[in-house]
Amino acid sequence: MKRFVFFYIFTNVFFSQNENQVDTLMLNQKKMLANQDLILEEVTYIDPLEGKKYGIEFNPAGFLLSTTSDEGFTITGSLSLFSVSESAEIAFPIYYKVGKEDLKLFHLDSHYRLFTGKHRNGFYLSSGIRFTQLRGREGYSFFNWNNNVSNEITSVTKVGLIFGIGYRIFGRNGWYWGTSLFAGRYFTDTEYSIVGAGNVDSKAIIDMELLKIGKTF
Repeated sequence: MKRFVFFYIFTNVFFSQNENQVDTLMLNQKKMLANQDLILEEVTYIDPLEGKKYGIEFNPAGFLLSTTSDEGFTITGSLSLFSVSESAEIAFPIYYKVGKEDLKLFHLDSHYRLFTGKHRNGFYLSSGIRFTQLRGREGYSFFNWNNNVSNEITSVTKVGLIFGIGYRIFGRNGWYWGTSLFAGRYFTDTEYSIVGAGNVDSKAIIDMELLKIGKTF
């Protein structure tokens, strides 16, 4: 009986030690493979922005759609600087619209975009300033129940602060695409109801970029 108990204890200890050794070996092997993947990723990654100083973007789809009516057109573009930081981008989006009732709308933004990953690809956080010039005729809005369009042209200049998020994909051939969503407010106490201006004549800023295509240089 004693021999059986001794053999049982010895067998359990032996196999328990072997099992722990196998678990330790498997854990070390997984760590080695994970480290190998990290090293391989850093070695094989080729920065598509290496040697690139700036990029130019344009929204061809938005421009073509805006010309389907006789009321005007819209041009959306952007200039980006890549040489200022290895983890960020400085962009200057531009928006210009000509519409009905002598509407002219111009945005000039300055965005600082900080990428959340190791490289300047993927998601980023952004903050910036928006300068807006708005010119047109006042008409009907929620705050103005007068359906008549004014004969006088109103000009507005204002500056606002914006924050947002976005996503970038850079190709090795120099072409890139991005999308962003940002919001903020203008530092002005005056709201207008310019015909065709949408929410631009209010204090709030809500904007999205989707169909811009760019080329790095």
